[in-house]
Amino acid sequence: MMMKKMNIDNPFFNFMGRLADIVLLNLLFLLCSLPVVTAGASLAALYQACDDMAEGEFVSAFRNFFGAFRRNLKNSIRIWLIFLFTGALLIFDFIFLGGAGGKEWRLVGAGVGCLLVLWEMLFCYIFPVILKKGGSIQNMVKESMLLAVRNFPYTVIMVIINMIPLACFFFGAGALVSATPLYLIFGFGLTAYINTCFLRRCV
Repeated sequence: MMMKKMNIDNPFFNFMGRLADIVLLNLLFLLCSLPVVTAGASLAALYQACDDMAEGEFVSAFRNFFGAFRRNLKNSIRIWLIFLFTGALLIFDFIFLGGAGGKEWRLVGAGVGCLLVLWEMLFCYIFPVILKKGGSIQNMVKESMLLAVRNFPYTVIMVIINMIPLACFFFGAGALVSATPLYLIFGFGLTAYINTCFLRRCV
């Protein structure tokens, strides 16, 4: 009985091993995102490593992550810079217009909010599309939009999961302080792992 409990194939040990890999991938993602310009390549590598886990092709966090990071660096940087600029602009406009007085400005702010949701829908798929299909930026954006619409229920779930950090920001300092340690330890890695379960049904 004791040997059975200590077996490394025990579900508990499998779970703990997978959790340790997610924590390490989360750390690698954060470190490789520090230059900001490489955050897209870091995110693509994180998704690739999570997909390798699901495929049973995961060797180690370092090997799978950095292998994907090098392969997708060029395409990911271009896409990331476009999404970073447009996303920052939309968030700034949403905050500014949402706080502006007057019904007309609030309606414009609501329109910007809708564009922000559309941006997030595209963001859910763009890096997996880079990994699976590649191609020109225009074609990758088009493919991401088709996937987002075609798999709308999954898209809604992924949008909600991805927007948790932003929601914590709007809910105030208390929520942000509570969420920050979790995302520094495993939050981004766990988000990518959960999203990968949906993306494997879509991409």
